[in-house]
Amino acid sequence: MKNRVFTLVLLLSMIAAAGAWAQNLPANLWSSPQSTTTEGRYRSNADDFIRPDAYTGVKFNRWFGMASFLNNTNNEAVATLGFATSLSKVYISAFYSGNFWTNKPENNYIEQEPATAPNGGADDKTYDVYDSISVSGLTNPVNNIALLIGAANMGVRITYRTTYQSFKEKNIVTGDQLYKDYVDESGYTSLQIAWAMAKDLTKYGIRPYVTVDLTFNRDYQKTKAKGADADGVSGAKIERSLNHFDPSFGAGLGGFTFYNQDGFKASADLDYVLTFNIYSNEYSYVKDGVYKTGTITGTYSPGSNPYVQEYFISNLITPSISGSWSEDRLALKFKLNLPLTFSKREQDSMNVDSSGDLVYHGDSNLTSTFIFRPDLRLAMQYKIIPNKLILNTGARIQTTAITRETISQEHYTNNKRDYGRRIHNNSFGGTFINRFSIGPTFYLTENFWVEATTGVTNAYGNEGTIDVFAPGGLFSFGSILVALKF
Repeated sequence: MKNRVFTLVLLLSMIAAAGAWAQNLPANLWSSPQSTTTEGRYRSNADDFIRPDAYTGVKFNRWFGMASFLNNTNNEAVATLGFATSLSKVYISAFYSGNFWTNKPENNYIEQEPATAPNGGADDKTYDVYDSISVSGLTNPVNNIALLIGAANMGVRITYRTTYQSFKEKNIVTGDQLYKDYVDESGYTSLQIAWAMAKDLTKYGIRPYVTVDLTFNRDYQKTKAKGADADGVSGAKIERSLNHFDPSFGAGLGGFTFYNQDGFKASADLDYVLTFNIYSNEYSYVKDGVYKTGTITGTYSPGSNPYVQEYFISNLITPSISGSWSEDRLALKFKLNLPLTFSKREQDSMNVDSSGDLVYHGDSNLTSTFIFRPDLRLAMQYKIIPNKLILNTGARIQTTAITRETISQEHYTNNKRDYGRRIHNNSFGGTFINRFSIGPTFYLTENFWVEATTGVTNAYGNEGTIDVFAPGGLFSFGSILVALKF
């Protein structure tokens, strides 16, 4: 009876949190169906083989391999492959996730003599004519690779991710203009280096890690018309320049166990992430009938407010408490994260004076923001057939964010300060998350198993009922993984 009461209390208290999975692949790039179903509480070898803090738990004689199908955060189908082996005393694993060249912009053209000579061109000349040019960062191919090397109970992982696409051509025609040069770029490239201990430093835990992320976002277009363009201006013109560099530094303790008795284990942890957005872009202005190029520590995008000087820094501190309990065929886990975000963003509206220099013009805002968004996750595993069939379930509740924002604002007219004020905004916004998932793990043999997440998953913000026998029901699968080890 005591165990039943304890189990009930634990179930009612667990609805798990937006964890700082910093040792997982970046931005939650990958988690196995078992881990996804249980909100990261019950990982499998398909997760741990590429984690620098957990690879030592993946046991095999010669090699481990896995393949999986799933939908990524943009609801696009991606393939996932993983492999691990050991050479002498060195552990090596590799990972790929992506859709190869799917959604790559095509940008087809025709070699022809236009019926009307393009601006800057001539009659009876053959040109490469593009109906349209697209480099879309929203639908670009997604490709991610990772390599982990482990030795002496430490692991180092290098992860490379990219959606970057570019179009760079010379002497082409689009619209009715001949361009001597045409450059268009979008997407990102990101490199992460993660180091972690793969063994607890004390009997109470402590398995520290450090991560460094270097992310380069590109959103840039530059053209150079042949001769003068339709506005009668010559030279290279910056159409838009919204690039930014986002370095991020993370560190964590890796868990400290403060209670371990009667089958119940409780731990505390602390994670920290420091993130910057650093801007350096170009803009165009006209002088003596020629496009000139200036630089701005912000963004340039033609419109009502084209020049914005910008800078951003964020500190994310995540204390957390987790616990686990098991008896016979039943196992339970939970984790409560209490993430605290402290950030500052500076945005200054600018204008170009007669000499091409930038001056303050419009609103200049320094925004200080505090965000608190508790997040609770729970998970359960039940061994229907021990060592053969496990039922995984997980749930999550993440509250809407409590946000406190203070904006120190000054208004300028051509570098002359007009007035200043301070704006205080409080909000309780964002999507409330209430999610439940269920999925099985089948051990067909000791070295061969299958994991799945069924359609019984309420994804972030989704509403509605679940039909057991229809797509999205118990017998449909959102992701499936097959793993082998020998």
